[in-house]
Amino acid sequence: MKRKILLLCNQSAGTGNITRSMFDIVKILSENGCEVTVYPIVPARGLTSEAIIRERWQDFEAVVCCGGDGTLNHVINVLAEENIDLPLGYMPFGSANDFAKTVYKRDRISVKDVCRFILRGHTTAYDIGSFNDEYFNYVACFGAFTKVSYTTPRDLKNTLGYGAYVLNMLAAFPEDINYVRHCRFVYDGIEREGDYIAGFISNSTSVAGMTSPLIGNSKIDDGLLELTMLKHPGDVLDAAELGSELFGVSGDDKFVSRYEVKHLEMYFDEDTPWTLDGEDGKDIRTAIINVVPKKIRIFTE
Repeated sequence: MKRKILLLCNQSAGTGNITRSMFDIVKILSENGCEVTVYPIVPARGLTSEAIIRERWQDFEAVVCCGGDGTLNHVINVLAEENIDLPLGYMPFGSANDFAKTVYKRDRISVKDVCRFILRGHTTAYDIGSFNDEYFNYVACFGAFTKVSYTTPRDLKNTLGYGAYVLNMLAAFPEDINYVRHCRFVYDGIEREGDYIAGFISNSTSVAGMTSPLIGNSKIDDGLLELTMLKHPGDVLDAAELGSELFGVSGDDKFVSRYEVKHLEMYFDEDTPWTLDGEDGKDIRTAIINVVPKKIRIFTE
């Protein structure tokens, strides 16, 4: 009997290379004993990852996501919310592909490689995070530059890829370097408080296309999330020191603090914008964050 595969395709993700690869993906899987059903993701027509999976998941033995980190966010949200235990295949076609770099332990992965993983059938169970009433796959963040991922124009991303994020970040720099939020946070019973330019909770060795020694040893299945808080710099020299700490050039920890957490509560004095896996996470004042151990199974080598 053929293995039934649900393949979700977000044609608008990243640089738009999915269409050119789709035939190869279907061909490889079909030639090797799979029956592949392809759904395009077209939210304007009601074809969302959430709607498709909720309606059809019982007809399949695996779901394959073709898109970027944001597309994957929608897929894991519905799998987690509905407690659907289907193994997941991830074909990364985004601009940054942070999670793919972490889970596959390489900067680039081909569709042939992922098809091979799916056909082999080996899966790795990994942790995700819960954020109030939502889930995130690998990062939730607030503060300076956090809007860059979902405010960068799609046509610019399709043309320049990751470079589009860099250009948008540089344009936002004068405003964002002055960003500050007062935050009181409690992690696993320990309380901290201060003024911060940004903070992120991650389960990845790459965030926004960049790596840092602070998260370089992160593990996706250890039951922990990494919390990194960036104190607000007082001037340009302090901002330079913050950057040095963040990327491991400086051994000090004057501006950057890192914690490993299972449960985290964050309280802000004013509405604070967040982004979850590069998607708009809304403006909030209270964030309750928990690790959800080994919730998702993904095909790996």
